[in-house]
Amino acid sequence: MESVRVFIPLNGREDRHLLSRLKQNQSIKQVHGQSISKLVTFAAAASSFSLILIMFHILHFISFPPTYGIVPRINASETGTETGTETGPETGTNMYQDSGSIFTRGHFDYRSTGQMIQGHNITDYTYSSDLANNNNSKLSNKFICSPEKEIGIYIHGPWTDEQAANEQLNRTAMSLISNNYTIPLIGFSWDSNTPVNKEGWVTAKDIAEKNGPKLAQFVLDFKNECKDTDIRLIAHSLGAEVVNSTLASLSSNQQWDKKTGSNITSVHLLGAAIDRSSVAANTTLGKAIDKLVSNFYNLRNSEDNMLEYVYRSVEQHDALGLLGISHSMPLPKNYFEREVNSEIPPIQDADGNNKLDCFDFFVILPGDNHCGYIGARGLSPFEGIPRSDGAIDIIVQDWSSE
Repeated sequence: MESVRVFIPLNGREDRHLLSRLKQNQSIKQVHGQSISKLVTFAAAASSFSLILIMFHILHFISFPPTYGIVPRINASETGTETGTETGPETGTNMYQDSGSIFTRGHFDYRSTGQMIQGHNITDYTYSSDLANNNNSKLSNKFICSPEKEIGIYIHGPWTDEQAANEQLNRTAMSLISNNYTIPLIGFSWDSNTPVNKEGWVTAKDIAEKNGPKLAQFVLDFKNECKDTDIRLIAHSLGAEVVNSTLASLSSNQQWDKKTGSNITSVHLLGAAIDRSSVAANTTLGKAIDKLVSNFYNLRNSEDNMLEYVYRSVEQHDALGLLGISHSMPLPKNYFEREVNSEIPPIQDADGNNKLDCFDFFVILPGDNHCGYIGARGLSPFEGIPRSDGAIDIIVQDWSSE
């Protein structure tokens, strides 16, 4: 068997290019027929020195976490909402709070072809709200307008089951509160927990595109009831494809066209796993951005390991979230982008579940962790103390300056 030399990235760009070539070569060979997770496992096992570096960074951030303070639960008296919890399917305990969820899980055959399951249609969804009521129970498919006159919708990425989606929603809320910004935050939970391989990625991308009309219908229904409430979208990774499809659906919707002045107040893409040319002003998405979105932000990260190695190997082109829009492409008028790798410290296990399950074996440099955009949760028993707020502070700055 031919030996393989492994180059470990330190501080220089040349070292990182050597690692990039190694991981890219291994990706091309393995990702088409094997689990993507094996690609990362191979890279992790290749060098004991890399493990030493990783342990150093883990110990460093456990011992000296950034100070953000303990994040309180969202208070109904402050937000007009009452906190709810989701029962984790594995633990059976109430772990995560949120302000409600738009739920389309079980609508698609995510284990196989991604086809819609009988009994569902292209626009149906379930909305469960925790807005305050006498029985302290969720209000299903009933809209109660937020007294803050704005809501946020968080859209997760691929390979995310229901429990992980709830955790990400809660972590996003924690990071917002750390930045003194309280907003009713709703999660869009979709069938993205496909097999972790190339075929699973293709299926997840297809399901993401098919969820666009469902989120668009929610936006339309919500605006019918809450005309004066701003809607802000935050999408991570392949959640950008859901946003792409959502805006395309709204742009062609005659009911939306009749709503003079209606728009999406802001969209933030975090590590967007879509083609970097897809937002050009002359594309379907670019035209929808011009037509529907007041402010569209792409927070890109040129060090994102998942986009740099896995996405590039599978898609054979660069992601919008990695390098931003292609320089030769025309920009939509309300499009802004910013490099945020320095906002994402090299912390492994961002979700605090004691597993390295987010392509984070090689989290060594700022920006490496694809799952760190929404912050990093403290390790047990300090789950309520974020070690980082990721790029959420940038989102808050953008919202506050509008």
